[in-house]
Amino acid sequence: MTGGRKIEFATVDWEAGAPRSIFFDDIYFSGDGAGETRHVFLDGNDLEARFAGAPRFTVGEVGFGSGLNVLSALSLWRRVRPANARLEILSFEKFPLHPDDFRRAALAWPQFAEDCAAVAGGYPPPIRGFHRLDLGGGANLTLAFGDAGDLLPLAEARVDAWFLDGFAPAKNPDLWTAAIFAEIARLSAPGATAATFTVAGAVRRGLAGAGFTIEKCAGYGRKREMLRAFLRPSPGSAGEEKRKSHSQMSRRAPWHPASQDAPLAPGAHVAIIGGGVAGAATANAAALAGLNATIIDPAGIAQGASGNPAGLLMPRLDIGAGAPSRFFIAAYLHALGTIARLEARGARLFNPCGVLAPALTGEDAQWAEKALAAELLPSNYIEARGSALFFPQAGVVDPPAFCAALAEGAALVRARAVRIETRAESALIRLDDGRALEAGAVVIANGAQALNFVQARTLPLTRIAGQIDRFADAPGLALAHAFGPYAAPAPDGGAVIGATYAALAAGEAPRPSLDATRANIAAVARALPDFAAVLEPLRAAPRASVRCQTPDRLPLVGPAPDFDAYGAQFDDLRFGKAREYAQGRLVPRLYFLTGLGSRGLVTAPLCAAMIVAEMTGAPAPVERPVAEALHPARFFVRDLKRAVARRVK
Repeated sequence: MTGGRKIEFATVDWEAGAPRSIFFDDIYFSGDGAGETRHVFLDGNDLEARFAGAPRFTVGEVGFGSGLNVLSALSLWRRVRPANARLEILSFEKFPLHPDDFRRAALAWPQFAEDCAAVAGGYPPPIRGFHRLDLGGGANLTLAFGDAGDLLPLAEARVDAWFLDGFAPAKNPDLWTAAIFAEIARLSAPGATAATFTVAGAVRRGLAGAGFTIEKCAGYGRKREMLRAFLRPSPGSAGEEKRKSHSQMSRRAPWHPASQDAPLAPGAHVAIIGGGVAGAATANAAALAGLNATIIDPAGIAQGASGNPAGLLMPRLDIGAGAPSRFFIAAYLHALGTIARLEARGARLFNPCGVLAPALTGEDAQWAEKALAAELLPSNYIEARGSALFFPQAGVVDPPAFCAALAEGAALVRARAVRIETRAESALIRLDDGRALEAGAVVIANGAQALNFVQARTLPLTRIAGQIDRFADAPGLALAHAFGPYAAPAPDGGAVIGATYAALAAGEAPRPSLDATRANIAAVARALPDFAAVLEPLRAAPRASVRCQTPDRLPLVGPAPDFDAYGAQFDDLRFGKAREYAQGRLVPRLYFLTGLGSRGLVTAPLCAAMIVAEMTGAPAPVERPVAEALHPARFFVRDLKRAVARRVK
């Protein structure tokens, strides 16, 4: 995948008897489209019976199209699902319908109006990659926008039933190749099935070659036949197949493995150490997955840097197609969706005032031009204002309100976790008051204090002090300004400016100072001299807190490596030996979410969704290279590899 992240919406001909793709010259549906979907995909995968007996179920689809198959599956699942069950849908689409076309198409199926509104309400912008939507009632949809041939190898999931519904093989042969079928098989859970409307020879041979048993059966309407397919079990895999882990279905490098634990069932308990935005976001993601979360923090919710009176929600733009660029764009879009979902249920925590990034130097102006040309975001998400960039959906978050909304429903234990003991099926958290909590998984999400746990002591986390200043009587700002420092309207009036940046020594606590206030005012004066001139240092309400960051400024997200085992497993990397390595050993039932730096409000929700997806076997909300770039083992492995270069010198 090259170029920008932006993709094109489908061009649809509505003058024909049914909506028709101009590019593929084929229809999305015709006549009794819902009846055909029921026969081919729902009945073809025996979904009514399977939905009724499954606490978790994942549907995969190649060809989202009009969304009819997804809406039909949702409707059936809601009707027959067991109590507390969860449904995941992963659907790929190269040319998604414009949101207006999606809504227009759905008018043909008034019986799906509620779910159509849920999909339309969270419909993502045309950005290549994975977009996760909460559809309510325990159902989630991950839309993979882009070429399935590119995205399937980057996906991680355990799919129980597939809808193979691309345009006909004669119209779109690229979607019916042996490589596509091989990836479908890789992403399939034990006992997976597939169904499709076509009986083309290339499709039959491709599915059979990927390990499926093929069965022709009666088609729908004028179509005489359709296909059903059943994934054949691996030789000698009886029993173990059902416990197939996320890691076994992944294409990651062996030193960046996905979770090796059996997926957690709905109702399982997750313990989260840390009550800041990382912990609160994890509690929210856990709740969406049907898990019961307990947050452990002696100070409660949002008492560290997450307790600041205001914070910016805006994208970080990294020019290029690398994993960091993909991550920060995906995190921004996911955070916007999270806030919209929380506010839809009554929370008031975001001022979408927009954020202006002024160009203070010629170099800044040149970079802004490059960022626009790179098409990292759609044109309605980023605008040129002279030499500045403006982000109209961005704005100011109330961090304590955000954390409270995310943590709603989670239990809170006001104690300090002092030790974590893990076993294959569960973990035990010892508290400083003598209690012990048992959980199906533990997430360490308490910033640099993660280093207090023996399992985390090799992580390269740095404590950074930052001071922000609130001026209650400052003149109002119509929008936020970000240029390294920032100035923004405060949620409850006045303005907030910040932030300083200073490394902290071990054991040193951050303290607000008048010098830091003056430094913040001087920094803001570079872009807003008239505004800065009216700010009186002695009238500021300063707040200093600790941020936790990593050397590459990316968070640490994922399962905890067993670093003692890693040293032996991957020692040959120090000598540059190229060979087959077994998957790195992980600490069972333990995950890290830390090192968020100054962008935790933006990145925490997506990071939390990544971790909970690994816990439950749900489709990953990011591409595989992003998960690898954030993996907690990355620095340990980099150090081993760099030993080769040091010896050469």
